[in-house]
Amino acid sequence: MTFGKRQSGVGAATQALNADMTVARSQAVIGTAGATGSPIRWFLMLLACSALLYAHFVTYGPDLLRDHRLKGTWQPAYDLQATDGKCERTNFVITFCTVKIKSVARPDQAPIAHGFFMLFSSGGGEALVPVRSTADRDAVSIFYTAETKLWNRTLSFILGAVILALFDAGSLLLFWRSLN
Repeated sequence: MTFGKRQSGVGAATQALNADMTVARSQAVIGTAGATGSPIRWFLMLLACSALLYAHFVTYGPDLLRDHRLKGTWQPAYDLQATDGKCERTNFVITFCTVKIKSVARPDQAPIAHGFFMLFSSGGGEALVPVRSTADRDAVSIFYTAETKLWNRTLSFILGAVILALFDAGSLLLFWRSLN
């Protein structure tokens, strides 16, 4: 024994035990482990990610395409009024905004709910000015969303879709690994 060095055990049995542990560790590093969890768990995760991706496209896609198609044709609509407008910022990254647009000329008509999200931007106290397209008189929106923040909304939509697609691909891969 050398002075000042600790010995973890006594004799050859300890050295043999340590040798077996290093062999086991090297085999564990070389081998590939399968996905932990049952295939049902990963299949449910795959379904959930696919449903979120579908909902993302169905909820935000049509309004975004409409706003790109009608870009430059928006004019203030004096017969409409924006009410109940609010933006909620989450973790200083995502902002969800909702507003109801109601008709001043026909107060018995139900208000139109309008919602959108954007990344790395806030409502910033912008005025909610209702606008109507000159190309499609039935299309109404808020000027801030239809013109000012259109590219931010587009990039936010694309980034959200890419992230959800990556989660979907990852859950598909883990489901596949758990089956094998």
